[in-house]
Amino acid sequence: MRVYNYLLFRLYDYYSRVRKEDAGLSLYFTVTASTLIICFTLYTAFVYIDYYFLTSLKFIITGKLSVIILMATIGFLNYWFFIKDRKFLNYNFKNDKKGGYGIIGFIVLLALSFIFIANKNREKIFKEREKVKIEYTQ
Repeated sequence: MRVYNYLLFRLYDYYSRVRKEDAGLSLYFTVTASTLIICFTLYTAFVYIDYYFLTSLKFIITGKLSVIILMATIGFLNYWFFIKDRKFLNYNFKNDKKGGYGIIGFIVLLALSFIFIANKNREKIFKEREKVKIEYTQ
């Protein structure tokens, strides 16, 4: 949880100190950015689980309205449990390069991981469609 609080601190600090936003907008942007990171992480984990372990079940949410509702729910829960009280500001975190590189590295690794598993999943879907197409023509 300390790592997530550090991420929240860095996001809030970036918007308040570097972008010079007021406290309300900094809080809003922190909620938005952290919610996007959480949703992207969860979606990548679900795709990995779906590809490697659950080959017959499809529980990935793909509809636009469903994704929006899910992201709004995660955003509300993120705000309610982690950001509302601003406890992440009480840990006396420092802005150091090591932490910044760690956050950037995590986001890059997450994006590369998502691209890798998305390509693997796409190949799997094409093979299944080709198999069904061959069976249908016979």
